[in-house]
Amino acid sequence: MVFCAPRRGEAAGLPWAEVDMTKGRANIVEQLVSDASYDVWEDTPKSRRGRRTVTLDSATFALMTAWRDVQKAQRTEWEGKHKKGPEKYRPYVDSGYVFTQADGRPWHPDNVSQAFERLIKRLGLPPIRLHELRHCAASLSLAAGLSMKAVQALLGHASYSLTADTYTSLMPQFEKEAADAPVALVPRKGADPATDNSTEAGEPSQAVESKALYLVQPDASEDGKSCNQGVA
Repeated sequence: MVFCAPRRGEAAGLPWAEVDMTKGRANIVEQLVSDASYDVWEDTPKSRRGRRTVTLDSATFALMTAWRDVQKAQRTEWEGKHKKGPEKYRPYVDSGYVFTQADGRPWHPDNVSQAFERLIKRLGLPPIRLHELRHCAASLSLAAGLSMKAVQALLGHASYSLTADTYTSLMPQFEKEAADAPVALVPRKGADPATDNSTEAGEPSQAVESKALYLVQPDASEDGKSCNQGVA
C-alpha cells in the first residue's frame, strides 16, 4: 500500500487470478467491503476509474513473490493439521485471494486496519491510519516526478480535480527541485572542485561534454534555414 496505493478493500480482495507475476502487474477489479454488522462481501471499486491496472514496483513484486511461497507452505501445513485433527481444524479454504489467513480465508478489512494499528504501536511510530498509506504513495510518486494525472491513475480517483485538490499543496517543494534539476547539468565557472568531474583543470569531463544542450528556436529563420543553435 505504501507504493501501489490500493484501498484497504482492494488489497484484501485482490485475487491471484488478477495478478500477472510474469509482467509484474495487478488488475484492481474488485474489493472486499463490510458494514456495521461485520458482514463482508465482494463489490466493484468505488468508481469506474477505480478499475485499473497497477504496475508492481520491484520491492512490492519481491514481497509478493516471497508471500506466494509462504502461502503455499501455510496451505500444506493447514491441510496436514486438518487431516490429523478434522474436529479441530476445518478444511482449507481455496479462496484464491492473494492475502489470506492460515486456513485460506481472506482477511476482514477491519482486521487489516487493526493489525496495522498494533504494528504501529509496537514499533513506536506516530499514530496513522492504514488509509494514510495511500497519501504516502501519492506523495512519494509526486516527489519522484510523476505527474498529477499519473497519480490520479495510481490512486484510482474518479476525477482529476479530486487528486489535484488533495495534493496541490505538496507541489511547490517538488516544483523547486524540478526547476533546479536542469541547472545542475550545466557546468559553471567557480564550481566546487570536490564536485567537479573534470579530468584536468579547465577541461570539461567526457560526461559533461556528452550532455549537449540546445536552444530550440522556431523551425525556420527568415531565410528558411534552421535556427537550432548548439550551446556549449
